[in-house]
Amino acid sequence: MYPSGQKGLEGVRGRIEESCFISGATGKGKSTLLRTFNGLIPDFYAGVFRGKVRVLGEKPSAKIAYLVMQNPYEQITSLRVIDELVFPSVQGGANYRDAKKDAESLAEEMGIGHLLERTTHTLSTGELQIVEILSAILSKKKVLLMDEPFAHLSTRNVRGLIKIIGDLFTIISDHRVEFRELFPQHMDLGVDRVDYPDVQAEIGDVIFDGLLTLKKGEIIAVIGDNGSGKTTMLKKLAEEMKKAKVDFGIVLQNPNYHLTEGTVIQEVGDEWVLRDFGLEGLKDRHPHALSYGQAKRVSIARVFRRDILLLDEPTAGQDTSFRRKLIHLLRGYGKTAVIATHDERLAKCCDRVVRL
Repeated sequence: MYPSGQKGLEGVRGRIEESCFISGATGKGKSTLLRTFNGLIPDFYAGVFRGKVRVLGEKPSAKIAYLVMQNPYEQITSLRVIDELVFPSVQGGANYRDAKKDAESLAEEMGIGHLLERTTHTLSTGELQIVEILSAILSKKKVLLMDEPFAHLSTRNVRGLIKIIGDLFTIISDHRVEFRELFPQHMDLGVDRVDYPDVQAEIGDVIFDGLLTLKKGEIIAVIGDNGSGKTTMLKKLAEEMKKAKVDFGIVLQNPNYHLTEGTVIQEVGDEWVLRDFGLEGLKDRHPHALSYGQAKRVSIARVFRRDILLLDEPTAGQDTSFRRKLIHLLRGYGKTAVIATHDERLAKCCDRVVRL
């Protein structure tokens, strides 16, 4: 139990003997479970911990297991990509020249060799996520723990990554369950299965004409590979709309960029929206004390007061039922939206798809 009184996880028993895919609804404790495997819980996170966890027969430790966190921006250690890749292995005692050679080889295999001399802060979220995952692989730890590693990756890059980690002992927590069958072992922490009825699209007249032409009530998906410019497109749309004095709201991939109030209800500002997003139980919590998935949902809910929504990877960190729920809510509230996404199932629910 965390200091806030929230139960992170309860009643989990089992044995993971080979690479495992962990699924479960948002807030069910997937990240909490991963943190117990490298000792972050209970050694770093405060709260009450009861139970026993062993990793390869030993007490959980960062010396055994390497955790790739959900938000890649929280894990950056270096300015250059090549230095970011070699940092864990050099910290572990490897020779820099040998580590650099290994990093260059792995980067070419994954198709990001052209990024090696780039600065980490110029990468897209997906590109940075790939870098952090490869850095973990290069650390040569016995166990790799990955929290939502596929959230910001294109299908092509997900499949490339799975091929690379094929022979490694990897435990992954992710909502993109379409890739679950590619792992020999599965664990389900509980999925909230809710069927949201389709709402008939009512598309009206053109309400914005710029980089994209938008009609009232229209939902557009912008898709493309990592680094193709989806986020850049949303930002340019935001600049155009600001100049045109259009009522819009934008949600970028890192929810913490948007959360500035002291409680969830203050962020959202509407009890009905709070309820429809399933956030009632979190209304008095501080937004920065939430899980990534919960914070992402709050960041989207807070812009529902706007007419046009620009959403960057809105289903990252969200369970599969949220895909349909998001479209249901957008239509139900009569919103116009542009959604940058790698979620192909979400894109199919939109009125129009723009590929970059």
